Amino acid sequence: MGNDEISSGWIAPVALTEIILPKPGAGLPFLESLYVRFYVGPFQSRKADKSKNLRLFQMVGARLLKEFSSIPAEKRDTKVLVPRMPGIEDSSRNWCPNQVLEHLMITGVPMRGLIVELANGRTSDYEVKIENFKPQGKYEGGDASQDFKKFLDETVSILDTLDVKDAGPTHKHPWLGQFNALQWTWLLAGHNGLHYNQLQAIKKGL
Repeated sequence: MGNDEISSGWIAPVALTEIILPKPGAGLPFLESLYVRFYVGPFQSRKADKSKNLRLFQMVGARLLKEFSSIPAEKRDTKVLVPRMPGIEDSSRNWCPNQVLEHLMITGVPMRGLIVELANGRTSDYEVKIENFKPQGKYEGGDASQDFKKFLDETVSILDTLDVKDAGPTHKHPWLGQFNALQWTWLLAGHNGLHYNQLQAIKKGL
């Protein structure tokens, strides 16, 4: 590692032969998991209303598309092992740009469906398991951005007319605990933000 890498704060991507990542669903480090469960979950998730959460979802979504479009097409399937990032488990650190957008859709579509159900007073016995929401390589050799833009537009259209309040039935997130419809809209926006940071790190490591 050179001095320039140290001074910039950037840790150079590590070859896969030098590190073994935990299995999907292993979760966050212990102290971080406590912080997420007992502070972020019950308090941070209630700071904004639905409209603000959706505006943030749109804004960060647009930034994701802009960042993705600046990556050459031939590099969108290149995986980069990025440094440890808060809110992202270690098994998700070795993704390519296409996988980041695929993951956001894999998680976002059922998340918005759950928001619709909760906002209408309905509950579900579906168990959310982190390991079930990893990218499957659907866009390998292609471009995930068009489907991602469609996902952004459809999500805002579906949720915009809902009466979403900080009340009503809840559904359990494995890291954050029981969330109502408003809290899930916060997570929908925040999840985009986490992986925007990841996409920036991937781009820097390409």
